[in-house]
Amino acid sequence: MIHEHYICKNCILIDGSFGIKLNSEGICNYCENPTYRTTNWWKTQITEKMKETGLKDWNSTIELMRSRQEENKYDCIVGYSGGKDSTALLYTVVHDYGFNPLAVTIDSGFIPDTAFENMKDTLKKISVDHIIIDGAKETFRKLYQWVFTNQDSNDLTLTRNLCDSCGDLVHSLVVREAMEREIAIILFGYSPDEIRRYFYEIPQHEIEHDWKPSFINRESFTEEDRKRYFTPEDFENHTVPRIILPYHVIDYNEEDIIQLIESKNLVKKGNSNTLKTSCHVIAAALFYDLNRFGALPYALQFAELIRQDPSIRKKWLITLKRLTPMIRDGKFNESGVNFTLEKIGLSKEGLLSNVRKQINQDPNREKITRNLGLF
Repeated sequence: MIHEHYICKNCILIDGSFGIKLNSEGICNYCENPTYRTTNWWKTQITEKMKETGLKDWNSTIELMRSRQEENKYDCIVGYSGGKDSTALLYTVVHDYGFNPLAVTIDSGFIPDTAFENMKDTLKKISVDHIIIDGAKETFRKLYQWVFTNQDSNDLTLTRNLCDSCGDLVHSLVVREAMEREIAIILFGYSPDEIRRYFYEIPQHEIEHDWKPSFINRESFTEEDRKRYFTPEDFENHTVPRIILPYHVIDYNEEDIIQLIESKNLVKKGNSNTLKTSCHVIAAALFYDLNRFGALPYALQFAELIRQDPSIRKKWLITLKRLTPMIRDGKFNESGVNFTLEKIGLSKEGLLSNVRKQINQDPNREKITRNLGLF
């Protein structure tokens, strides 16, 4: 049973994890100071003016896309993972806005069967063209292998490092597809809590910047791996597409999203659960991070949702209590964790041995050990 006095009274972040400290009133750094930043998480300061500006731009973008519907086969690309948010976004783009998108799935080789099952069910109900880009599976595998085997920070979580590196490759592959097809708009269904890196639109200067991570130049990666990443030199005579995240400015409610896609029979009941559709690599990264840092890194996102809507704190606290022991003991998506570690040449025992060595060298080791025993 967790000792509640180690948890922030406003959100659910635990004292001593990920640079978090509780003040004398039991409030964490993030709740006390909206500008608080750590290596793993910082909140983009979103004002009402920013939301209004974003929504105005979104409405203008919708009108622009409508005015050009006769010019191109596809009005936009929708990044389609088979998860609840991308499924709902695809439905909204087709049925609410009347567009003809190209649904694009990036298959890293680590996507759960549930996500593919969802895609199959959804595409029976929504008539759109769908392509799966799977030519970079080996690049993804080597990327994951590198991140897992070279993770040695006392601050940066493996989950954050992995998602950032993977996201840049996913974005690169989708941008390449858009530019080859001359599609000007790319839409991703990032939820309102996914604002640590971007709000509403990925800046053009970042798209045009080289997305390749520094380690991609190592010997274990080939020139073919490096070419998977978007570089502006490859498309000098083309317009770089916009990448827009509509859920940051239009109405979003998780329960409504689930109700929508299940009531329309786009996915089977229960298959909208994010924990079922998240890639297997995330399950393995969570196993590492929880044992390494003594807390669940997803709590940072859960806490952000709570700060936006305090009424859901109890729901996410229960989720945290339920998930933590499962992930810590390697029982959460155990087959997915084993699948990932086998593909990248690691074992649970080897991973935990490395974790123990790193904890022993961590100045925060006493709190890490304490937090591991809280649940």
